[in-house]
Amino acid sequence: MVTDSIQRYLYKALPLVVIFFICPPCHITRAVNMEGNIYKTSSKKYSARQWIKNGLSNYKRGRYERAVKAYNNSIACYPNYFDAWEGLGNALYCLGKYDMAIQSYDRALSINPGNNATRVNKGIAFYKKGNFEEALKLYNNALASDPKLSAAWYNKGVALIALDKNSEAMQAFEKAIEINPAEDLAWHGKGYLLIVFGRYDDALKLFSKAVQIDPERGWAWNNMGIILNKLGMYHDAVKAFDKAIGLSPKSARAWHNKANSLYNLGKYEESMRAYDKALELDPLLYAGVKK
Repeated sequence: MVTDSIQRYLYKALPLVVIFFICPPCHITRAVNMEGNIYKTSSKKYSARQWIKNGLSNYKRGRYERAVKAYNNSIACYPNYFDAWEGLGNALYCLGKYDMAIQSYDRALSINPGNNATRVNKGIAFYKKGNFEEALKLYNNALASDPKLSAAWYNKGVALIALDKNSEAMQAFEKAIEINPAEDLAWHGKGYLLIVFGRYDDALKLFSKAVQIDPERGWAWNNMGIILNKLGMYHDAVKAFDKAIGLSPKSARAWHNKANSLYNLGKYEESMRAYDKALELDPLLYAGVKK
């Protein structure tokens, strides 16, 4: 029986928990104050600037190793170039080299101590290392200097959740939304907390708002589908998961979640194919699950 086969996968290992992302460095508003004389006369300074452009181009294309090489070449030409150190930190962060990224951000901040966007980026790197207290300290330092930095409020909320301070996190997300209603990540953060509080209908409204602001985040549509499935709105959940898959075709979790909703609709053949696709994309997806 098809339904017997599906039981191998149904709701296994992947509980309906929202995938929650912090804001990566490339999404933080940069507040770079360039020194005018950086571009004057010196051929080394000119070369440094050209390597910066090369690094940024590779960074935007996701070629982080190449970006690191370009930023290092820029630094070799002109060691006190803020953009080179900040760009290097961002590229290293995206490669998962958080300690090295923090060192780069430190060097950037030694050149431009007032750059709060870089301070937030450094906090994010500490968060990824699991040092939530240090991340929170950096966000608070940035906010002490610039209370209207919405990205800092959002990331502060994420750190507070990690520290099991959900009420304070809610306040941080609300502050981010107050400052910048177009901060879709803050809407997601607040929605996540509403799920924690068991307020699924309210969470759905906030996720709907978030995907209206930025409909190009595959994980956001996956979150939408998870809540719709929770509320028994299985047809709408499938549509949301299809959106997620359209944006992120290799997301095994989105395929798995779609399979769950198809199963709930009694579409067992389709469900089985979706489970198989999830397993094809991630052979370890169900590893270690008790049958």
